[in-house]
Amino acid sequence: MRTISYFFAFTLSLFLVACGGADTTATAVEEAPRVITGAFAPAAQALDKGASAAEVGGLLMQKFSSISDEATGALNMEESRNFAETAQRLADKYPADTLAALPLYRAAEVVRAMNDPKRAAMIYEQIHNNYPTFSKAPEALFMLGFTYDEDLNSLDKAKEIYEKFLKLYPENVFAKATPMLLENLGKTDEEILKNLEAKAAGSSPDVKN
Repeated sequence: MRTISYFFAFTLSLFLVACGGADTTATAVEEAPRVITGAFAPAAQALDKGASAAEVGGLLMQKFSSISDEATGALNMEESRNFAETAQRLADKYPADTLAALPLYRAAEVVRAMNDPKRAAMIYEQIHNNYPTFSKAPEALFMLGFTYDEDLNSLDKAKEIYEKFLKLYPENVFAKATPMLLENLGKTDEEILKNLEAKAAGSSPDVKN
């Protein structure tokens, strides 16, 4: 039966090639952007109407506290998603306007808090690449490395980004902690603690008492 199935699939592929491929233009439907509701609806609507990055960014940041419950601090997942999506749309529309950068930076934080580190890493990289004059561009690069390190366990990539960060921004406040992060890449908490205790004692971690 498997042989017949493979033969059928192979024959079908030849038929489609001979016919110039399947014509899907009649049935292909472009998915419309999700309708944003709730606290960030005004920002999304303003963006759809062609408002400036300054106006939309301002509306987003005015309601930023809506992403979490004021009493418990717990994330409101729906509002968090709405904020992140609108901030991303804003950045996509204004890829060179630094007034779109702050909402996007906050969106990376929100997405990371929502346990989506791959998407957070993509946003941090987008910020650093598209908004080099943005005040938090250095922090975006650092957080890109930190996300690869802490969340994605991609140690080679984390090392690459940390080293790039130190080269580009040696005076940044995060540069003080980066050498230690590089030194401890891939180590367990126990190993890190052991090294710190050894350094405090002025000896090598391999020295036994």
